[in-house]
Amino acid sequence: MRQSVALLSGIALACAATVGGAQTAKPVSVWSGVYTAAQNKRGEELHGDVCIICHGRRLNGAGQAEMPPSPAIAGESFMRKWAGRNVLSLFVLVRQTMPIDGPGTLTDQQAADAIAHIFAVSGLPAGNRELPVEPGALANIMIDAKQ
Repeated sequence: MRQSVALLSGIALACAATVGGAQTAKPVSVWSGVYTAAQNKRGEELHGDVCIICHGRRLNGAGQAEMPPSPAIAGESFMRKWAGRNVLSLFVLVRQTMPIDGPGTLTDQQAADAIAHIFAVSGLPAGNRELPVEPGALANIMIDAKQ
């Protein structure tokens, strides 16, 4: 119950940052290089250590061992599911609910690195600036299904 309240609070903050006029800059697309190759590498290592058991090697939701299958977290279906949302909403979800056996144990940086890896596997280009952890900056980055 406490996790649900925390998740809803985080999502409400994400919406408030977007709707409440807190963002003044023009929204940025995930297709514009919002993470670095080094950040993807850290996310890939984190995925291999923490996420792979549920999300599979290719982030396709293929659960392993006794863990139940989980949703695909990369690729076309992921991009369609998240299209039109800002990265802050994804960040809040990852930060507060993952991993499933230890929700909220990832640091802000680990959550951003995991998202960078999700973006890389989804075919989004890397850039020269790391995906930030600041809510205002993340609220300004939009997930577009297609370039």
